[in-house]
This record gives sequence, structure tokens and C-alpha cells, in this order.
Amino acid sequence: MLDPRFDKRHRARFIENGVMLPPLRMRAHKTTVKMEYDERYTPFFRRARLLGFVLQFKCKPPTLVHSTLTALIDRWRPETHNFHLPCGEMTVTLEDWAMITALPLEGCALTGRVERVNWHERVVSLIGECPPAKSNCTFGIPLSWLLEHRRKCPEDAEPRVVEQYARAYLWYILTEVVFPDCSENSALWMYLYFLKEWEAGYS
Repeated sequence: MLDPRFDKRHRARFIENGVMLPPLRMRAHKTTVKMEYDERYTPFFRRARLLGFVLQFKCKPPTLVHSTLTALIDRWRPETHNFHLPCGEMTVTLEDWAMITALPLEGCALTGRVERVNWHERVVSLIGECPPAKSNCTFGIPLSWLLEHRRKCPEDAEPRVVEQYARAYLWYILTEVVFPDCSENSALWMYLYFLKEWEAGYS
């Protein structure tokens, strides 16, 4: 069960009381330029068990249909964690999520806190470069900078540089598709930290 405070403020409570609510505004980034996938990235993503996920979203992020998503949320019942639809009750399982996204279910849980100390140096060590401190937010780097400096891996890049570009590409995919935030224009550096080791085995 949800905390009663959250349950009380859920949209479903307003709707059952006859309150008409506007469509929700979903979080999504609005970049028009996309990162270019390079086949040299494939071995790294396979080691991380994320190749299937990356290949699904490398061409185009999923389109968010605000009215449809709002309709689903409005039919969500906090007390049962189910969608109440005309055809009956339905819910989303971890297996559904794995089949849709190709993200692994088995492995170490992606939890914990990321230290903020020396994050600028960590970004440099993981993707090879970082924008000047004055252009950084306290929580990430501009997506526009990432696209400008890590969009396409040079043909003559040495293996270490290819790995850095692969990590930047996956960082972009994660912040663009899975974890977009309300800023709409930042790649959150805390997710990059978990891409340090390809064999970490997160789920």
C-alpha cells in the first residue's frame, strides 16, 4: 500500500469526486540532434548486458502521447496498484518491463548515494572531457554539450577513446529515455558513475 498521504493526493481521488483535471505534462528531453551509434560500441554494451536496450532506442526515443498516458494514470488505483480498464484490472510486472525495454532483471540493485566530491574529474576520466565549470549545473552537464562533443566517435580513435564515447552514448540514452528529469536539458552525472564498470551487473 502507498503512504496514505500520497494516496490522498492521487489524481484518482480527485476524479472520483468529480473534479476535471487537465492532461499531464510528461518529462522528456527535447533534443533535435541525436547521438550516432557506432558498431565499435557493441562489445561494451554486451558486457554490460544492455545491448538489447540500446538497440531498441538508438534510432529514436519513444514518443510520449500525453493524453494516452494521462488516461492510463487516471485509471490507476492506488489501493490495488492496478489499472481499472473496461476490459478488467491490469498491472505492469517486472517481466513486462524487461520484455519491453530489454533491461536485465537479475543482478545488483541500482541503489545507494553517489558522492558529489570531484565529480568534474570523474566525468573527465569516464568520457574524456567535461565542459567548463561555469556551464555546468550542480547535478549534470548540458545535453547540448554532450551532443556537440561526443555525438560521433572519430574513425581513427584508439580503443580507450572508443570506450569513452561508448560510455557517453549510453549515458545519453539513459538520461534521454529512462531517467529524463524536469530540467529537460541535462545529463545527470550521477548515472554516469554507474557506467564505470561494464561488468558491474546492475539490474
